[in-house]
Amino acid sequence: MKTRKQATQALHDSDATRERDVQQEIDSFLRALSSYPDRFAREPDLSFRQHLSSIATASHRHNAHGTNNNHDHDHNEDRRRSG
Repeated sequence: MKTRKQATQALHDSDATRERDVQQEIDSFLRALSSYPDRFAREPDLSFRQHLSSIATASHRHNAHGTNNNHDHDHNEDRRRSG
């Protein structure tokens, strides 16, 4: 049986996980929003939903491996500005 302290810690861990997941979803949406016009120009049949899904999947894969997505986003942003 869990002690009160263990139960409280588990609740905090759950809240932190939920908050991280929500933040990841928001970040993925914003990345998709900013990168969709360029990708749509190359792939006019691509829907925003498909693009968002690919961004979210890539983000999830990177986070599972401990990669910092902000670096990837900054790099992509730099490429768009210079191109």
